[in-house]
Amino acid sequence: MKFYLKAITPIFVFAFFYSFLSICLGARGFFARQQLKRQHEALVRHVQLLSDIGEDLNIRIANLSSDPQTIVVYAHELGYVQKNERLIKLMNFSGAAERTEDAGVVYLIEAPRYLPDTVCKTIAVSMSIIVIICEMIGSKKNAHSKKSS
Repeated sequence: MKFYLKAITPIFVFAFFYSFLSICLGARGFFARQQLKRQHEALVRHVQLLSDIGEDLNIRIANLSSDPQTIVVYAHELGYVQKNERLIKLMNFSGAAERTEDAGVVYLIEAPRYLPDTVCKTIAVSMSIIVIICEMIGSKKNAHSKKSS
């Protein structure tokens, strides 16, 4: 094998492995981009859920602000009575319905996992060194076989 091929081959192997690892597993690679895409879709769904909860709460606020019958129902559930009403209190019985409104949950964002640039370079350099060692072993075998013949 000619000398310039022996010098270019490890450089090509380094460039190939570094490019491949960076494009597929790097910080801006396909794997990290897919993680960000999935997280974006989950965030869109979460925001839509929060929007739906907000609309429901706005409807309830509007009902409590303007509808007298709704106000009376909520007041009875809280234990309030009107002037001419009488109550029968049952022992060990709580007739008040507990209304707890759901305001949504917190969505935690994860940082995407990726292969750091130094690791990509280290793997590429290691592969180049392996190619250099293989070339050296191959050239020694060729030199040994030429001496034998």
